[in-house]
Amino acid sequence: MNKFFIWILLLVIGNSILFYDKELGLSVILFIIPFLVFLYYVFRERNLIRNKYGLLLMIPIILLALAYFIYNNTFFDIMNLFVIPILFIIMYIMTINPTNRLAQFFKDIFILIFKPFKYLDDCCSQLGDYIAAKVKISDKTKSVVKSIVIILPILIIVLLLLSSADMIFNSVFSGMFNWFGDVIDNFSISNVIGRLIQMSLLFIYLSLLILFLIKDFSKEEYISEEKKTKDNFTMKLLLTVLNVVYIIFDIIQIKSLVFHSVGDGITYAEYARQGFFQLMFVSLINISIILYSKKYKNGDSKYINIMSIIMVVLTFVIIVSSFLRMNLYEQEYGYTLLRLLVYITLFTEVILLIPTVKYIINPQTKILNYYVVIIVSVYTVINFINIDGVIAERNIVRYYDNSKLDLNYLENYSTDNVPSLIDLYDKTKDKKIKKDLKSYLSNLDTSMNGFQEWNLSKMHARKLIDDKF
Repeated sequence: MNKFFIWILLLVIGNSILFYDKELGLSVILFIIPFLVFLYYVFRERNLIRNKYGLLLMIPIILLALAYFIYNNTFFDIMNLFVIPILFIIMYIMTINPTNRLAQFFKDIFILIFKPFKYLDDCCSQLGDYIAAKVKISDKTKSVVKSIVIILPILIIVLLLLSSADMIFNSVFSGMFNWFGDVIDNFSISNVIGRLIQMSLLFIYLSLLILFLIKDFSKEEYISEEKKTKDNFTMKLLLTVLNVVYIIFDIIQIKSLVFHSVGDGITYAEYARQGFFQLMFVSLINISIILYSKKYKNGDSKYINIMSIIMVVLTFVIIVSSFLRMNLYEQEYGYTLLRLLVYITLFTEVILLIPTVKYIINPQTKILNYYVVIIVSVYTVINFINIDGVIAERNIVRYYDNSKLDLNYLENYSTDNVPSLIDLYDKTKDKKIKKDLKSYLSNLDTSMNGFQEWNLSKMHARKLIDDKF
């Protein structure tokens, strides 16, 4: 463990330099890559890699970190603060403690987050021993340090006095004094304390985590669950009743949305105005029920399999219905981030149905692996489609078609949609829209303080705005 302390300290110092009192940008990828290298080194050094394919999750982690440098989407910037740590946890589970049991998967998540604190005493003891072993100062070194402590303040006082006495001498050393003055001006006790607290907490937790991986990890053997039979009737009845309800519902959907039969005095947009969120959640519930139904394996499992397959088909119809409802609603009311995310969620659900069918037919299918790969892949891709730019483009096209435009959907303080807004400013003849866009773009924050906050989207937006206004 001792040889890891120096690596952890370097990561902590880098974290403080890159993130403390800074907005996220280039800093994220600059920290993530060395952190991944360090984790891989720990895994390999301690022979913890049980499933090398789990390491492939490094790819989406790196891509999501890179998105902070390329794009400027507030929603994904916040979401990825949670998603990236979750991917680290999933990578740990899939790499060194692989499981196909959903319950064990969530159990491992809590174990990884909280169990390292069990080794707090041991970590402090090892860290103390490490420092004591390293800090062995010879008499000669002590003498040098003592001399520097005495000489340095005297030297500074003398230089200050001489500089005030002679202008030429002062010009020679003015640069050094200016630098020293800047350091003093920027020095803040609260800033130093804040950095030390952040660094200390991160150092302690990373040390605890590595110690946990080294000392506590062992592949647990799990006893397979006994086949459940007493609640089999309940599961069969649940699947049957739900399928009957869904058949009736799907018939209504096909009649209403496909054959355009919604009744007199009701537009398709009004009909579709509500329901897509509810149907999306219903489809998620159905997938959960199908997965749970596979716990009931006995002589009647064939009936459960058939009902599950039927539910998959009916769920697909529900997903299509939700998609059509959202499409009609968007045509009437415009495009937003939330509405596009509904499309993406529905698309993901359709893909998830494929391994779900395979799992129904063959319960040995590693369904958890399929789900993780699909969900992580889709989420990573949508981080790189410039969703704010897509929203702006689609709303602007809609504006050209029917002259309807809600600028609130476009003026979201993201810089990703600036090229589209500049293009709209050039082409529109509406003076009010021009005035609003000019005011918004002129006051849009594209500032970046230090290399840590470098962001390509902000750089590009700044150039376009400066050239235009």
